[in-house]
Amino acid sequence: MKHKFISSKMKKGNYLINDRVLSKHVPETKWYYDSTFNNMLERHSVLYIKPDKGSSGNGIIRVKKLNTSESLISFKATNQKYNNTQVVTEVKKRMRGGKRYIVQQGVSLATNRNKPFDFRYVLQKPSKKWVLTWKSAKVAPRSSSIVTNVAQGARDANVEKTLNGADQAINVPAVLKKLTSVSYKIANKLGSRFPFRIIGLDLGVDKEGKVWFIEANSKPSFSGLRKVDPVQYRRYLNAKRQIEADR
Repeated sequence: MKHKFISSKMKKGNYLINDRVLSKHVPETKWYYDSTFNNMLERHSVLYIKPDKGSSGNGIIRVKKLNTSESLISFKATNQKYNNTQVVTEVKKRMRGGKRYIVQQGVSLATNRNKPFDFRYVLQKPSKKWVLTWKSAKVAPRSSSIVTNVAQGARDANVEKTLNGADQAINVPAVLKKLTSVSYKIANKLGSRFPFRIIGLDLGVDKEGKVWFIEANSKPSFSGLRKVDPVQYRRYLNAKRQIEADR
């Protein structure tokens, strides 16, 4: 089976949203429409507006509801307050024409030294079964950062050390077990629908220790990761070679 690249976040996410077990790990996610956005902002304090097809955290807009009259819009390096009656107009000013967007419930990520972090879990399918070949934490550069992408200044770090250094009281062994379990379930679910041989998962843990799916990438970047963890990187390369030999 030849691996296929699927760029749409919604196309991949829909199969998890509709899964009885995995849906509880998926933030509410909808296609962006003004009415949908307003409805979700009434129910969630933070929303992310993302290009359906995009990578490296580019083009992401965060809206944080401050109170009944004001919201904070964060985009790139700017943070500006607006009256809630202006929010839709201001969000649309930051959208790129011709692109479809999704709106997603924001997750209150756990922090390490006041910096939010999430995780990169990469699974590969060199034969008939998925194998977890890479895992790392991604720690945002600032407490105000809206994304944890390395391309936007975050740093790769050890998963266990990052969780053990969290500002919140987290049951680290239980969270580690859940991260692995959820990653395999997602890989099996998406792999049953799409011809995938590799999946890079962005997984988050909130301040209460719950594991969340953020998005899946069928062409994860490994740029710069050789130096981060040579042992894991060799494991990734070995699986990659087996997949390429199987074409």
